[in-house]
Amino acid sequence: MAQSKQKTPAQTQRSEVAAAIRARGERGSNIWLVRPPFESRDLVLNSDLQFEAFYLIEGEPAFEDIRYLPQWYEAEDSCHASGSSKELAVVTNLDRQEHAIHLVFGTESSATGGALTAVNGAIHITVRTLDSHIQRVENWRRIIPCIRRVRLHATAAIERQIVVVVHRQQRMSLRELQGLFLSLESGIFFGSVAILLRRRELCADLDTHPWSLNTQVWSAKA
Repeated sequence: MAQSKQKTPAQTQRSEVAAAIRARGERGSNIWLVRPPFESRDLVLNSDLQFEAFYLIEGEPAFEDIRYLPQWYEAEDSCHASGSSKELAVVTNLDRQEHAIHLVFGTESSATGGALTAVNGAIHITVRTLDSHIQRVENWRRIIPCIRRVRLHATAAIERQIVVVVHRQQRMSLRELQGLFLSLESGIFFGSVAILLRRRELCADLDTHPWSLNTQVWSAKA
């Protein structure tokens, strides 16, 4: 009698991911695993649009805190699934107001625009919203890996020094800023800046210009 083959760890993981997607009432035809910058679990996203929406909200300067809902995490128990709901996260803005983030792809109307504006406590992300923030999405696909690369490093002291320098200079390029921290390894420098951007302690021109040494940064308290 032929013995059934035991699943490899990779096969087991794929089965768990597929189960998580089915629990949301979706098909697992285009899977992305993305990890929020300060978390240890992956989100399971099932389309390029969901993938872009993740980077869109990660890069929104007005969102101080982002909490993704349980059903979007890898291998989350199906009892947390919300059926056909496409509520992705709950965010807290700089004014300490909470808003639900809803993905409403394919339901655009003449009333929906490209801004991340709350209506009745909810912010709807449409294809038009993504099309209006192409540069931001592209930039944050590069910024979040910078954060993840330094997660095991102690960067708090460096972050404080960077904040002090930028606040004093008011506005400067990353090239100018890095010139004041030449003793730092490049990855540590960019990772520290990326953390400050994600925590909204620094602002940058990331909606209009590529992430590079020419990126302009300034203090969020300016």
